[in-house]
Amino acid sequence: MWEEVLLGVTSVLSSKTVEIVIRCIAVYAVVLFINSLANWLTIAFTGGIQGPLLVATLVRLLLVLLLWLLAPALGRRLVPAAEPPRNAPGLDEMAPLGFGLVGLTLAVLALANIAVGVADMVMTPHMVEMPPVGTGTLWGGIVQLLIGFGVFVGSRAIGRAFVAVRRA
Repeated sequence: MWEEVLLGVTSVLSSKTVEIVIRCIAVYAVVLFINSLANWLTIAFTGGIQGPLLVATLVRLLLVLLLWLLAPALGRRLVPAAEPPRNAPGLDEMAPLGFGLVGLTLAVLALANIAVGVADMVMTPHMVEMPPVGTGTLWGGIVQLLIGFGVFVGSRAIGRAFVAVRRA
């Protein structure tokens, strides 16, 4: 299945292909940015400006820009600088790429939650009886970021393990 999908795009797995996929993730992040911007503008024009939502909107814009600009470097990170295959890549080559992209997506989506949690904690007066609402968002974002970063960094090992389990 992986081979058929990639064969439609290109016949070789290269860092350029991965760069294109990362830029597709950036385009997806643009959708999240536009949605967040629309929510913030709605709240701002109805009389209340919420700081955490503004922070999340700005972080999403920053993530879009970073993903777009760092796509070549991330592509080289996910695909080793080995000689490109002469035919369609197999599961051995595609599994690490897939896990790396999933990890990158998880990490990118977590950053906005972390920003909202921090902004909410800073902007909400601290009450002794109850922690700020953003505490759960912050910790959830941190856990998601760590998982995403771990999957991204360990994508080759996870891909090899996935292939080994599948063949067993």
